Amino acid sequence: MRPPGPDEGTDWPGMLLTLLIPAVLITGLIYLLVEPRWEDPESGEWLDGLVAVIPLEFVRIIMLSILRDTYREYASPRQAVRFFLISMAALVAICLAMAFAAMGWRLFGALADAQTWRFILPPLLIVVLDAVINLVFFRGDHGRVAAQLDAAADDAESWFGLACYPTPIVVIVTIGLLFALHASQVVSIPAFDRATLDLLRSVFLGYAIVYFIGKAIIIAHVYTGHFLRTGRRLLGGRWMNFLRGKSAQTAAEEAQAADRRLRELRGEPVEPAVGARQRRRRRGSES
Repeated sequence: MRPPGPDEGTDWPGMLLTLLIPAVLITGLIYLLVEPRWEDPESGEWLDGLVAVIPLEFVRIIMLSILRDTYREYASPRQAVRFFLISMAALVAICLAMAFAAMGWRLFGALADAQTWRFILPPLLIVVLDAVINLVFFRGDHGRVAAQLDAAADDAESWFGLACYPTPIVVIVTIGLLFALHASQVVSIPAFDRATLDLLRSVFLGYAIVYFIGKAIIIAHVYTGHFLRTGRRLLGGRWMNFLRGKSAQTAAEEAQAADRRLRELRGEPVEPAVGARQRRRRRGSES
């Protein structure tokens, strides 16, 4: 592959392929929001599935980091698949240990419930099988893929963190103020005339839609000409550091990470990377 230059364009096939599954999910959520049928038992399954997506999203972010390391260490399809599966097995073990620490012996009761596996196992298997198939048939530039996954993993982590805090607080406070204005008849908001539970469901679905739209955008960004020319991720700016309460040191680390990604995109030799989690552990040990 030729080194990215000023005329490097957007990888439209890669972007469209990446956006395909998110587009299907977002379309389904929008349809459920526009045509709510809360009395339908299937709507409850949708909401239960969205709740199950929260921990799965955290796991998927870690999987992006695992895939990044897999492509950085890529030597052959067999070696890559073995590296990925071993890393995933370690991730599952860590998740189970954390779940046991939080739930105690109740964890085994939850694992014995078929409903638990119904929500968790299918999406997890799809993601793992998709990664394994891609690794088996991969014949491209593994450095370029590693750089894209590095930016996608860091952006997905920033977006997920922002979705967990402080955005929910801002949303709750805003809805509370609007409801108070509606109740005092200062403004008229027809949505607040509906049943409270239906309104909460609509807000939850709307929040999920915005989250998945944003995630699709930041994942698709790694296929744009801007990223391929600069190596800079979408949520690596100072404004994101301000929103998440990060220090100026984070901006300097992001500049170094962008430089590394650009070197990987150009096929130049790079030093072993230090991931975001390793950087946080290093700062914690120094303090």
